[in-house]
Amino acid sequence: MDASLHQILLAFWRQMDTEKNWGRRVFYGLLLAGLAVALWFMPNMTARLIIIWCVLAACAVGFWIALFINLMQQNQPQAARLVPGHLRRLRQAVLLAWLVPSCALGLLIWFTTMQVVSLPFVLLCATTIAFCTAWAQRYWVATLLLIFGPTFLGSLHQRERWAPLWRALADAWGQQPWAWLVVCLVIMGWLLTRSFGSGDAAHRAFYARRQRMQKAALDGMTGNRAGIAIFGRPGEWLGRPFDKVCAAWLAHLLARARPRQASVMARAEIALHGLQHWLRQLLGLSLTVLCVGLGFAMTFALVGHATAMGLKSGAFGIAIGLSAAGFNPGFALHNMLWHTRREQALLALLPGMPQGRALNQALARMQLRHFLVASALTTSLLLVVVQLAGQPALLCLPIAALPIGVLSLMRPPAAMRAPTGWSASKPVLGFFLLAGVLWGLCTWLDDLVWPLAGISLMLSATLMAWRWRAISQAPSALPAGRAA
Repeated sequence: MDASLHQILLAFWRQMDTEKNWGRRVFYGLLLAGLAVALWFMPNMTARLIIIWCVLAACAVGFWIALFINLMQQNQPQAARLVPGHLRRLRQAVLLAWLVPSCALGLLIWFTTMQVVSLPFVLLCATTIAFCTAWAQRYWVATLLLIFGPTFLGSLHQRERWAPLWRALADAWGQQPWAWLVVCLVIMGWLLTRSFGSGDAAHRAFYARRQRMQKAALDGMTGNRAGIAIFGRPGEWLGRPFDKVCAAWLAHLLARARPRQASVMARAEIALHGLQHWLRQLLGLSLTVLCVGLGFAMTFALVGHATAMGLKSGAFGIAIGLSAAGFNPGFALHNMLWHTRREQALLALLPGMPQGRALNQALARMQLRHFLVASALTTSLLLVVVQLAGQPALLCLPIAALPIGVLSLMRPPAAMRAPTGWSASKPVLGFFLLAGVLWGLCTWLDDLVWPLAGISLMLSATLMAWRWRAISQAPSALPAGRAA
């Protein structure tokens, strides 16, 4: 490996922020502690091996995604067009970074499974997964193939009309597995190299769009989440109904505007919370439920009787998705006050706008109402999943979210500082860590869910009463950070 290729591959590691390693160490320490607890509670060695394989696969995929994203960033249009050999080195680097980790992971799985599955098939699966995840980073629409592709292929495998095709493919693979593996690797490798542009107009447009998406992702780490319009024309088309509904709600509030606290705070909420407004969150949660419902409807139409088994096996993933859509936006409400400080100076001049202690209490009530209503709706959906899947331990997610949300929102806005990626992620990490501990306890001890729910309610009420006094005595909330 020559020096230039070596520097290209190590760029993603050298460009990391080395001044905040303690946050990463805490995060990795918590992950290792959670993994150790999960392995301890597993009933047998087979389950432990499955968890270890999943963790190793997740680490390998995460390493590959980070490296691929960095290589895409190095594929600047000016460098690809003007620097001799730069594009060729990038394509060589992506092939090397794709083949080595995925083949190493495939070999590890092959050895640990006692060579039950043939080595060419394991290598094909590992390299295909790595290829699909990279393609999803290049074209976000390809993510849909990762979500619905396995279900669609599994349904085709069960259809009688496709049986001759599957038998022909199996026979061809069985006769020459290594030759077919080489053919598949050549095709996927060629497609990976074609994902790097040569500096033409299409490459420049794609690179500019990707830079906007990366900036939006960095802003989203501090709570300032961007809309789906950053995905281009498909995002604008998908976000148009959201914009129309929110515009209609704003027109309704303006038509009924009165110099009273309820009317003023309802209008101020649109400016204070921005894209985290309760109406947008409700529409987003509804879209999530619709996508999950359509996915199950498609699965039932294609697979049929296996849907109930798939629901039980996939209930944990569904619960995590619903919790992320329902609870996580509530954790970001407090940080949105920092990103809307420009508007807050004008909001203070609204007729009927409360001031001082009244403003602090009105703002706290508004954010708590937002979070509690979203939590109630999400908990109702999780109850449906629990009833269908028969897994009451999934209720640990709303049990853990309630005190974390109250503690996160009941902070004086006047004393807040500029949010960082670490400060914005602490409520989410605390939520999932607490939920994981409670889930382990409920799996270990039966009938522990409802006592934990009672403890969560009492703890949340205590935290709310304690923080309410501090908020009432704090300086005026707006503009946020004025007393920091």
